[in-house]
Amino acid sequence: MVQELNFQTYSDRLPPQNIDAEEAILGGILLDPEAISRVADLLRPEAFYLSAHQEIYRAMLALQNQGLPTDLMSVSTWLRDRDFLERVGGQSKLIQLIDHTVSAVNIDQYASLVMDKYMRRKLIQAGGEIAQLGYDTSRDLEQILDHSEQKVFGVTQDRPQNGLAATADILTHTFSDIESRSLGMVLPGLSCGYYDLDAMTQGFQRSDLIIVAGRPSMGKTSFTMNIARNIAAFHKLPVAIFSLEMSKEQLVQRLLASEVRIESGRLRSGRVSQQEWEPLGHAISALSQLPIFIDDTPNISVTEMRSKARRLQAEQGGALGLILLDYLQLMYGGY
Repeated sequence: MVQELNFQTYSDRLPPQNIDAEEAILGGILLDPEAISRVADLLRPEAFYLSAHQEIYRAMLALQNQGLPTDLMSVSTWLRDRDFLERVGGQSKLIQLIDHTVSAVNIDQYASLVMDKYMRRKLIQAGGEIAQLGYDTSRDLEQILDHSEQKVFGVTQDRPQNGLAATADILTHTFSDIESRSLGMVLPGLSCGYYDLDAMTQGFQRSDLIIVAGRPSMGKTSFTMNIARNIAAFHKLPVAIFSLEMSKEQLVQRLLASEVRIESGRLRSGRVSQQEWEPLGHAISALSQLPIFIDDTPNISVTEMRSKARRLQAEQGGALGLILLDYLQLMYGGY
């Protein structure tokens, strides 16, 4: 059975919104000016579906930033002075918001409801823009795929960020961290499994660019594969390996050879002794549990590698321990 693509645009459907929750938030702030501090970091004006609600909320945020109350008189005056009051429905609109609200007790939950609908609208907007990109046959497909992923990733980044944390909680964790480091138990960065290198680098830091250089056949690939294995094993973090020279089978053979401590040439030729089969099986079982992912696409571009890394990051819960490229000179710089 052939599955046909559905090109329906859904433009005739009402976008996700929750007007009741929006009114409850605004009414709650008018009733209790202190309530805005509970939602100001979570809600932005654009999250409100109705433009009138956006303008009212902007007025409330402006008053809060000036240290002024957000009661009925203050909000209506702020809007009137800027010729916005009639645009939002006049003072009767503000009174209506108060009349429809009992209290600001549940304002946090209402803010979450409004943000949920806002994020869904953002996702629909991104989907429409991606659809337009799909119709643009003048652009390279890899470039379109990368831009599409950026748009979806941008929606996820628009989610509410972490709130304030108590100093007492932070200090407890910080003291334990300092104590562990003073005893040599913990590095600030990721341990690569080589003690001397860890001592010099204090572990691999986030966003570090590390280039391993050396003469041909000096063991650069084996060395970096061991680092990838150690980070995946010690820290339980996903590792992405992009190999532009060797196949993924060759890289896995090198990992196995290092794990079992036999020459990789013997593995390639199948010259394995009877005593080595059991540790080889244990090594295969251990390595199969590690979150190591290999891509051996030749002439991969920067854009394609970034897209694949971003996709892997999303699939693995938002974390990547290491991206390994072997080797740099073979990477294609275009799209």
